[in-house]
Amino acid sequence: MTVTAAPFHVALHDRVEATGSVVCLGIDPRPEAHPSTHPSTHDHDPARIAKAVVSYYRDLLDAAAPDLACVKLQSAFFERMGIPGLVALAQLLVDARERGLPAILDAKRGDIGSTAEAYAAAYLDGGVFDADALTVHPYLGMDSLEPFVDVAQRNGRGLFLLVRTSNPGGADLQDLTIDAPRPDGARPLTLADRVADLWTDRARELGVDARGYGPLGAVVGGTVPERLVELRDRLPHAILLVPGYGAQGAGPAEVRGAFDRQGLGAIISASRSLSHRDGDDPPREAADAARSMARALREVRPRA
Repeated sequence: MTVTAAPFHVALHDRVEATGSVVCLGIDPRPEAHPSTHPSTHDHDPARIAKAVVSYYRDLLDAAAPDLACVKLQSAFFERMGIPGLVALAQLLVDARERGLPAILDAKRGDIGSTAEAYAAAYLDGGVFDADALTVHPYLGMDSLEPFVDVAQRNGRGLFLLVRTSNPGGADLQDLTIDAPRPDGARPLTLADRVADLWTDRARELGVDARGYGPLGAVVGGTVPERLVELRDRLPHAILLVPGYGAQGAGPAEVRGAFDRQGLGAIISASRSLSHRDGDDPPREAADAARSMARALREVRPRA
């Protein structure tokens, strides 16, 4: 079940307005990063390690929740822990919701036909890995996204489509130009622009809420601030999930272009800079870091 009866995009913005925070806590378990979860502490027993990971992040969620808009769980870090890791993923999805936090599953799924339908059912339709929103990719074409769109729309969930990612190599394909330079000197359209335009067309077909947003969000990296501004304009109905803050180098100045004129329309994700702390009290340190990040982002968000 979702956090509230409201659709994901409505519930997320309601929480942003209630908390004043646009911080998305990235949950990327690295058991070796802290003594309480380190494999050697648990005799390298996968089940005990996964249980310790759940306990670690529960404590973080309890401490930091007041300054979080949502959480984003990266499936790869759970999958590498094997079956116990998948159990931990299912548990933390529930734990986040119990604390009123919308839960995004970052799995970057995409396929065609019945395989896409199976992915959509697995992550957006009440199963053990049920999330409030899912990241998906467009490389197989827009028709490959329809099974995800159908299930998300039916169940009030959200989708975040990869449009322009935060890694340097994202430019290899996402910044490829797909038309000739224009006579007016405007920059040629890129592949990312085309994806954004198609996603916006689909969003308008589905309809938007009173704030102007719908279930079709987009991933746009904070490490490409000039593209972030341009894609904010091309994706007027998409909540932007912005990675790259903190450990990857983006800060408040780089991500300010993600927000609309009301200071909404984006959540800023950070993982290592929030959850992998070096001190003796990770929950308190994570809460302090989330509060500081939320405060810094409030300073650059437009005010209605």
